[in-house]
Amino acid sequence: MKLAIVIPTYNEAETIPSLINELFEKIKQLVERLDILIIDDSSPDGTADIARELGAKYEKITVIQRPKKMGLGAAYKEGFSHVLEKLDSELILQMDADHSHQPSEIPNMLEKIKNFDFLIASRHVEGSDVIGWGIGRKATHSIAGAIARICAKIEIKDSTSGFRMFKKKTLEKVDFNKIRSDGFAFQIEVLHQLKQLGMKGLEVPTVFVNRTEGSSKMGSSEMMQFITMCISYIGRK
Repeated sequence: MKLAIVIPTYNEAETIPSLINELFEKIKQLVERLDILIIDDSSPDGTADIARELGAKYEKITVIQRPKKMGLGAAYKEGFSHVLEKLDSELILQMDADHSHQPSEIPNMLEKIKNFDFLIASRHVEGSDVIGWGIGRKATHSIAGAIARICAKIEIKDSTSGFRMFKKKTLEKVDFNKIRSDGFAFQIEVLHQLKQLGMKGLEVPTVFVNRTEGSSKMGSSEMMQFITMCISYIGRK
């Protein structure tokens, strides 16, 4: 089994070394081949340079440095395209670089995806936990997720989760040219296409840890794009 992990970064110099170390220590032994792809939006803190230095220590690290900050969704589009065109990975995992997603959960994902087209590490299924969020943050997240599910007509409870695994053949069928969002709303647009394609997904429990280093990338422009995306789905089949 060959696994590629796509990780978008922006100012993650404090977190990327320990994450990559953990991935190679815990996951590499479970797969035939592990490729890590870093999509960096020219982080001023030197994230891309640090990732390249780690590439000298660990094999199979590719760094794509983009000219400016271009958005999470755009980073995943570029990362997925690179994997599909240039690697022979059978599975593709997407995750954040800030330690909110736990590498220790990947073995379970590798096992559970066998009978499904994709997996979502979900904060809204039994056995999950969210560490470091207050009541207000949890409520906002739940409301946003509910709105997305209704507008995009998807059953996935945690539609904004960024910790996901896909079979290669699943991503090959997604038409990324139809996805308008370059931010967090990208996650929902992908799920909408997968639903339209009849793909079978599974939500597995996750322990989501709110970042303790660096700063959140969610801003007002991301929220506006999310709202616009939801509105665009109203009336669609």
